[in-house]
Amino acid sequence: MRREGCILVDLRHLFEDGGWMLRVVIDRESGVNVEHCARVSRQLSAVLDVEDVLPGAYRLEVSSPGLDQPLLVAADFRRYAGHRVRILVRAADGERLHRGLLRGLQHGTILLDDDAKGRLDIPLKRVAEACLEVEI
Repeated sequence: MRREGCILVDLRHLFEDGGWMLRVVIDRESGVNVEHCARVSRQLSAVLDVEDVLPGAYRLEVSSPGLDQPLLVAADFRRYAGHRVRILVRAADGERLHRGLLRGLQHGTILLDDDAKGRLDIPLKRVAEACLEVEI
């Protein structure tokens, strides 16, 4: 992946449609295309075959995070500062959905210019889900 300038966004080994799947999601600063996914898939497949990391048969799927990429770790909130996001926040009385411009992350707090409520500081530990919002 490094050779392609890619980073690992998500990795899942799951049982799906009657068989095991290794799902790998990659990204890079300038975006991921089909060729990047194909090259990483070939490289990863060769390593997995030699190292015999996973027992039994499985399918390997390498993909990009898509337009509505999930934000999973603190570094994602720093990396995508300046982009529009959707953030589902856990609250004592349920969950609240916020949409707006991500300003970044400081000291474990997400800085968001919420479309409806203005500037919000959201503790990262209260985030149930977050993703980029597709801008059309």
